[in-house]
Amino acid sequence: MVLKVIAPGRIVLFGEHQDYLGLPVIPAAINLHIEVSGQKSQGSDVSVLLDDLGVVESFNPSLDTLLPERAYLQSCVRVLQREEIIPYKLGVNAQIQSEIPIQVGLSSSSALVVVWIKFLSELFEHSLSPMELTKYAFQAEVAEFNEPGGMQDHMVISHGYVNYEEFDPVKCTRLLNTFPSLLIGDSQEKKDTLTTLAMIKQGVNNALNELGLDSIRDINSLTFNPEDVTDAYARSCITAAVTNFNITKKAYKEFITNKSNFNHHLIGNLIDYHHISLRDHLQISTPKIEGMIIAAKEAGALGCKITGSGNGGCMIAFCPEKEEEVQKAIELAGGVVYPAQVVPGAKITT
Repeated sequence: MVLKVIAPGRIVLFGEHQDYLGLPVIPAAINLHIEVSGQKSQGSDVSVLLDDLGVVESFNPSLDTLLPERAYLQSCVRVLQREEIIPYKLGVNAQIQSEIPIQVGLSSSSALVVVWIKFLSELFEHSLSPMELTKYAFQAEVAEFNEPGGMQDHMVISHGYVNYEEFDPVKCTRLLNTFPSLLIGDSQEKKDTLTTLAMIKQGVNNALNELGLDSIRDINSLTFNPEDVTDAYARSCITAAVTNFNITKKAYKEFITNKSNFNHHLIGNLIDYHHISLRDHLQISTPKIEGMIIAAKEAGALGCKITGSGNGGCMIAFCPEKEEEVQKAIELAGGVVYPAQVVPGAKITT
C-alpha cells in the first residue's frame, strides 16, 4: 500500500528575520506543495527518487556516521530513530515531487523536512501532532547541522493557515483560514539563506553585547535609542528587529480584533513599512525585486514586501481587486507570478 503525504510552502506576512531572534512572526502556508509517496521495502536501505532533480538518493541509516552538509533526508531518519518513532532497521522506497521553487524564499527545504518526517512517522504508524512535527523538523534541519535559522517555517508548514507564532514559550495561534488577493513574484534570483541569516543574527548579537543585554526581548522599544550602538551594521540589525517587532504587533492586533474583516489599507501599509525596514536596515532587497515592487504598487497593490531571507528570491503583493493588473505588472518587470492561496498544513492525501 502506497502512502502519500503533502506539505505546503510558506510566505511571511510579518516578522521576517524575527523567529531566530525569539520574536513573534505571522507566516502563511501557501498552495505550492511538496509530495512524498512510497512504502516499506525489504532490506535496510532507504531509497528516494527526487523526481524534480532526476536523481536517486540511497542510504543505510546509521546513528554513528557523520552526515554530509544539509543531508536532510538522513537527518530526519536519525532524529526519528533517536525518538524511537521509527525502527533502527528500516527499508523504504519513496518518491518526492515538488511544486515549490528552490532557493527563492518559499521554504522548500523546510517543506521537504516536514513532509519527509510526516511520511516516515505515518508509514510506521506513529501519528505526530503539528507541534511534534514542528519540533522534530526543526531538530532535523537546524539543530542537527547547527544552522542559524529558527522554527517559524516548520511550524506554519505543519499547522497550515495564517498563524501568530511565538517562541518564548513556543506557541502557535491560528489567525486566519484565508487571506485575500495575494500574489508571489519570483525574481528568479537565487539566494544564500544561511549566510544572510548568520550575518543578521550576529549583527543583532553584537548590538545586544554592546547594550549589555542578554536577549532582544529585554529591549524596551519605546525607549530604544539606536545611537547607543556604535557599530553601523549591528545598529542597523537591531533597529530592524525592534521596528519589525512593532509592525508585527500592530498587524496582530488588527487580525485578532477584526479577523477576516481586517482593514485592507492598514495591513497594506504595514506590509509596505515592513519591506522598507528590511530594505533600508537589513539591506536584503535587490534592484530587480525593487523594480517588481514599484511596478506592483503602480498597478494598484496595497502592500508589497520581500519574503524569505532576501538578497534574491520572492516578493509578495497584497492587491485586492487588482490581481490581474498587478500580475501583469510584475511579469513585465521580469518576475514569475504564483497566485497564492492559504492552505492547511502537512497531511496525508489520496
